[in-house]
Amino acid sequence: MKQLFEPVVFEEHKTLVWDYKIYTDDYYKGYYHWHQCCEIMFVHGGQGNVVVNQQMYDIRRGMLFFFQPYQLHRIYSEVSPACPFERSIFYIDPHVAENLLVGFSKRKALFTTLWRGEITHCAIDLEDRVEIVEWTLEQYDHNKKSNPSENTEDISMLILQLLSSIKTGDQQIFQSGERRTLRYSEKIMSFIEEHYHEEVNLDQLAEEIHLSRSYISRIFHQETGGRLVDYLTARRIKQACRLLGTTDLPVEQIGIIVGFPNASYFNQLFKKVLGTTPLKYRKNN
Repeated sequence: MKQLFEPVVFEEHKTLVWDYKIYTDDYYKGYYHWHQCCEIMFVHGGQGNVVVNQQMYDIRRGMLFFFQPYQLHRIYSEVSPACPFERSIFYIDPHVAENLLVGFSKRKALFTTLWRGEITHCAIDLEDRVEIVEWTLEQYDHNKKSNPSENTEDISMLILQLLSSIKTGDQQIFQSGERRTLRYSEKIMSFIEEHYHEEVNLDQLAEEIHLSRSYISRIFHQETGGRLVDYLTARRIKQACRLLGTTDLPVEQIGIIVGFPNASYFNQLFKKVLGTTPLKYRKNN
């Protein structure tokens, strides 16, 4: 299982990490992870799904995804030469972005809501504005290549134009706001959200979801591209990180709280997925 926490490294005196039109057509395997800053991803083309907040969103052209700092998410795309996954991604410290938006009260308020609010849905459907968004991204990339030195005015314009593309009054803007039947994987993730700190019982889960025990792991993998055990581990470790950073509870007790009663196994697994021990993580965070 790949490391969950992926710190984004900002070069000296740089406020934005920029990747324009990343193109993948041979192999793309997603994994659960989070960053210390905001991640904004716009999809130019492709198919697959994004898992975040116990919900799944389709990957398709025109979708904008806004991931809050330390928000657990997974991006999975079924790629091939006939169906490549093309996306633009940039990372920014939210405090820096807010400073750049001073003087634009409405757009600053929207950005603050996106990165600090209790947002249930992180996917914004901009299909009817896709040309405008792609032009915005293209112009910023062109300016960046023309002048390698970072220009805060260009960054401000990039954020302002993207925020302007989001119609806050449109109730259908959030894909999951539409009435639809939850996928089995979403029901499974909701169950795990309530019981991850316990010993997850597949028989109880099967009864709750109305599926056979043997089919649960299979349908979860089919729908998300990931393994059920990896999602459960990621959710437990994510909560452990939160407790390590916000409480003085002993490491052994935190392991028990999040569902790892064996202290040795908790330490071993934590180091495997985060690359450091719980004590070192606490010290550094």
